[in-house]
Amino acid sequence: MVDKNLIGRCGLYCGICEIYRAYKDSKKLQEKLAKSHDCPPEEVRCEGCQAIDVCGWAREKEWGKNCKILKCLNAKGLMFCYDCAEYDTCQKHAEFAKICSGLGIDLRGNLLMIQERKAEEWLLEQDKKWRCPECSNPIIVSYDFKNCHWCGNKLRD
Repeated sequence: MVDKNLIGRCGLYCGICEIYRAYKDSKKLQEKLAKSHDCPPEEVRCEGCQAIDVCGWAREKEWGKNCKILKCLNAKGLMFCYDCAEYDTCQKHAEFAKICSGLGIDLRGNLLMIQERKAEEWLLEQDKKWRCPECSNPIIVSYDFKNCHWCGNKLRD
């Protein structure tokens, strides 16, 4: 069973987010992130982009409920970036896509699969792709996390 809440509206797979992973996987990680964000551990929680209004992170200026792409889509009444007439020339999306590409994430390719009605297939692929080669648990993909939060295995330099 796939969790459709993990379909990021910009093409990001929400299952790799540090807030989501901490909320789902680790009280210890949740407490660590709470300390770094100066909030109680119970506020380090998110169910993914599709459920952001119900259970979404609101502590940062650029993520969760405060995501500039999400705000843009909501203001335009759109569900995904590809629904926007300005998608091909959008600087917000292009900037984020460039950041993500450095982590091996192809936002435009992801959105293309979602747009082609292959969201469930894409979710399964993402779940399989973003697992630790050592312990097989889901990983956090971020410039801040270089090791698996489960077993400590080095994931990248």
